[in-house]
Amino acid sequence: MRDYLLGTLEADRRTQLEERIVCEPAVYEELLLVEEDLIDQYLSDGLSKAERHQFETHFLITAERQKNLRFGKLLQRYLHSHPVLVPAAAVRNTEKHAPATRFFLFPLGTFSKGPATAMAAAVVVAFMGIALVCWNSLKRPGEPSNVVPVQLMPGATRSVGIATQRVHVPPAGFDVQLELQVTNTSFHKYRSELFRENESLKRADELKVETKHDQHIVPFTIDGDMLSPGDYQVKLSGVLDSGQDELIDNYAFRVIE
Repeated sequence: MRDYLLGTLEADRRTQLEERIVCEPAVYEELLLVEEDLIDQYLSDGLSKAERHQFETHFLITAERQKNLRFGKLLQRYLHSHPVLVPAAAVRNTEKHAPATRFFLFPLGTFSKGPATAMAAAVVVAFMGIALVCWNSLKRPGEPSNVVPVQLMPGATRSVGIATQRVHVPPAGFDVQLELQVTNTSFHKYRSELFRENESLKRADELKVETKHDQHIVPFTIDGDMLSPGDYQVKLSGVLDSGQDELIDNYAFRVIE
């Protein structure tokens, strides 16, 4: 999972892991924990030079991870500028009973070691609660918190004999990010539209091309709730300076249980 998040996992193993992320909620939860560990190690300079480069150029490609990193920096600055002084005797008495945590500068047993220390600990906890509320308020309306990535190759339709990409129905509350592979990167903006049986389900404008695993993709995020078993098509167009569309390619995938 660490190699996957840093973009260094082999293609075949990456595909297998992405399938498990979609099908097994426990695997997705474990992935989130690994994301937290990577952010902690980045902030504490615990990554190697190569890992730090991958973290900055690959791991931070999603807005959600960028937000988590900013929150980690905010919390780190606050804790470093507001140290909580704990009596040495209290530390000795509690350290063998309460394991250290990476988010607090005091052991968990501190809360029962006197009113002054408990008050200092409560201030830090209160700040963290306020910060979390403010952080959640920064989330833009409709911005997905749980996203399942699905890579789609152009021309994958039954008519040309290329195997159709199979996608499992995402868990409730998850969105799906269709990563449309492109070779034509000359457009400043792209437009994409999702169809099922010639019925348009969603259209997105102002899309931008991104680089992932040495490939150019146009990410197109859709609500996972709109996907049910069946065949789907995606049309990708480049937007000319005149505002007119120029068809680039079509993509197809099949949703299964």
